[in-house]
Amino acid sequence: MKLKDLIKYGEETLRNAGIEGYANDAKLLAMFIFDLDYTGIFMKLYDDISIDDEESYKDVIDIRSTHYPCQYILGSQDFMGYTFRCAEGVLIPRPETEILVETALQLTEGYKEIKALDMCCGTGCIGISYNLKRIEAGYTNDFVQLADISKEAIELSKENVFNLGAKCDIVRTDLFENIEDSFDIIMSNPPYIPTKDIEGIMEDVREYEPRLALDGMEDGLYFYDNIIKRTDRYLRRDGILVFEIGYNQYQDIRELLINKGFTDVSVKKDYAGLDRVVIARR
Repeated sequence: MKLKDLIKYGEETLRNAGIEGYANDAKLLAMFIFDLDYTGIFMKLYDDISIDDEESYKDVIDIRSTHYPCQYILGSQDFMGYTFRCAEGVLIPRPETEILVETALQLTEGYKEIKALDMCCGTGCIGISYNLKRIEAGYTNDFVQLADISKEAIELSKENVFNLGAKCDIVRTDLFENIEDSFDIIMSNPPYIPTKDIEGIMEDVREYEPRLALDGMEDGLYFYDNIIKRTDRYLRRDGILVFEIGYNQYQDIRELLINKGFTDVSVKKDYAGLDRVVIARR
């Protein structure tokens, strides 16, 4: 079988299984199995594939057909131009979360030294990317802390910090329980899906990504409320909060912020035109 026919088999199998982005996933899995980049795939489309390699490819296609996330098979996900290790038990970085990091960078541009916290860090993609982009811009004296309650998230964050050469402190904590510093900026993509809505989300996420990283309790606002309530202690005066939110949560979170004394509250939309990132300043 030629590579192009094998990839076509992958596309058809994934499409029949109801996988969104089936064509892209079929190519990504081919790149993974055959250790090729996009150019390499194109150059080898008419090459014959050995029986063993064909079976290896079909095996990962079968796994993906169960809606098991492609990123867990590949073991990685690109985010902000960096490649982050991914693994079961830790939320997969999303493209829309890049808006949060870009926003935080814009808001702190020109600050020569920053103390930043990535609360509910998961893979560490937010805090690590923020730290690396700041270093690339010449700001090398920042203190960036990554925090999560999940042991799996903490271990994966440590691996990503090491692999990417970031300079981040990492702490395992239930929200602010083990946090000692106060910060110029707190960034967070906390669990925000209301418990009752989890059964309705896409199967890939519902069945395989950690509920701990998804479940925002009854109304989806539990973690926002708890973080905002602690800003007196952990966010410096004139400090900035940057949250990722669900598409319909802005007004509720805005009210929580205003009730806590924040007056400079705004929202940014994602690529689909949905409310995605809330900004607030003390």
